[in-house]
Amino acid sequence: MEVRWIRRTISETVHHYRNGEDLYGEQMWAYSGRTELARDGLSDGRLDLRIFGLRPSDDGQYVCTVKDADDYGETIVDLDVTG
Repeated sequence: MEVRWIRRTISETVHHYRNGEDLYGEQMWAYSGRTELARDGLSDGRLDLRIFGLRPSDDGQYVCTVKDADDYGETIVDLDVTG
């Protein structure tokens, strides 16, 4: 299974997970060391992304894409950072 959280385009990778491993090579520098895919929900289909040390620049739209064998899905999540 491959899970990718991105901002606007594939080149704006926030977090990338594939076959049990986090892949940080494509991650945007602004998110370096600040993200984690919550694996405790993967078997139930929950693909929660945790972003630590939230910043005003984290505000906005995120796209989660999932590939597994022949299946593909995506969803959009809006994050509202206030404070």
